[in-house]
Amino acid sequence: MRLWGIALLGLLVMVACGRNKSPGSDDSKPLETVEVGEGPEAGFTTANDEFAAPRSTQEMAGILPSDFPSDVPVFSPSSLVDFGSPGAERFVELDTSAPIKGVRASLESQLSNAGWNSSGSTDEAMVFVKAGRGLKVILKDLSAGTRIRYVY
Repeated sequence: MRLWGIALLGLLVMVACGRNKSPGSDDSKPLETVEVGEGPEAGFTTANDEFAAPRSTQEMAGILPSDFPSDVPVFSPSSLVDFGSPGAERFVELDTSAPIKGVRASLESQLSNAGWNSSGSTDEAMVFVKAGRGLKVILKDLSAGTRIRYVY
């Protein structure tokens, strides 16, 4: 029985290796081509889908940490890019496409209107206090906008 298995395997190898024709040789038949139309999903659209409506560009993308102070205004439109707590301070970083001068003026006004008092500023950072709490807002000019870092 084992001898028959070896013989059959040898025959299969000889038959498989005996084919000398390559796919591009003169003896091969040309492949048929078929015109293909649009797929079944080509007519689908989200134009009338109430759940697929684009977000307003006047919002913040992302979810702030639960301990972010509720009385600190957040610049909009912006996107949350990072947050953490290296040591005793916590921070949140946002990116916006708005230029740094406009962001600075808007945040100064919003924070003042929310009861935060300026206690100093530099070109890169603004420091505010309210009811014994401190807030530092650091602005960084990006090529496509501004990074805003709230340290609280």
